[in-house]
Amino acid sequence: MSGPSLQRLRVFVAVARTGGFSAAARALDMAQSTVSTHIRLLEAEVGAQLFDRTPGRRLTPAGELLLTHAPQVLESYETAVDQLRRLGHGPVEGTLSIGGTVTAGEGLLPPLLVEYGTLFPEVALEVSIQNTSATLRALDSGEIAVALVAASDEDSNHERILVGREPQVVIAAAAHPLAGAACVDAADLRGSTILVRESGSTTRRYQQTLMDCWQIPRARTWTISGTGAIVEAVAAGLGIACVTRVSAESALRLGRVAELALEPAPATRPVHLIHRIGRALSRPEEEFIQLARERSPR
Repeated sequence: MSGPSLQRLRVFVAVARTGGFSAAARALDMAQSTVSTHIRLLEAEVGAQLFDRTPGRRLTPAGELLLTHAPQVLESYETAVDQLRRLGHGPVEGTLSIGGTVTAGEGLLPPLLVEYGTLFPEVALEVSIQNTSATLRALDSGEIAVALVAASDEDSNHERILVGREPQVVIAAAAHPLAGAACVDAADLRGSTILVRESGSTTRRYQQTLMDCWQIPRARTWTISGTGAIVEAVAAGLGIACVTRVSAESALRLGRVAELALEPAPATRPVHLIHRIGRALSRPEEEFIQLARERSPR
């Protein structure tokens, strides 16, 4: 008796992780009908219903059981194929699944990926950009192999490699009365609105630490998801914010926002490449980690 096909297992894991057939179809670049067919055939092969036929596609007990084994089966197969390729000393092939926090994804990650793609053109890239909490969850669940984060991740199960540092800048609307001032004191910003990132973002914690340091009198805090959205909100005059310089670079160059010389100036933030210790690494993953080590600032 033959077991379920690897492709059907991949589709099953995608549906379980994304929470629905439509989302899995988008993630896998398949038609939704194809996803449905794979799941129907898989259920026939294992002799059990894997998802409730209700909105949300919740796993049945049989589905929960299969999900505890399917990712390991797929990872073992991919490891075996990778080791066979090494025996043949062939080109580096396969897929590199990498995650990045929003700030790292806008700054240090793109140049690394360009260089990596040039060195290993046969490797397909799957890049996921989310806030820190979501990125670390994806790393620990095995959805991604490596991640670039602008955070002080102290998890003992992770290896960290410093890949760079990100300068920060305080920005305000171009018409702000303190734009262009040589030095700005916290008291000068009395009653200002400070725009910060959403919960789950380490940038938010960094921004809140700065606010505690600055002690701007009667300041209020508004939350906006995403650094790009914050820059646009600042340009529109909604408030002031501290963001990475690379995120604000275009708006600064075009004169849509202005830099505020608020003291003390925000510290540069380190960015690390992290991966799980003890996880079997594929060749594409090993090569990316090696590239990051070589580009690590001394």
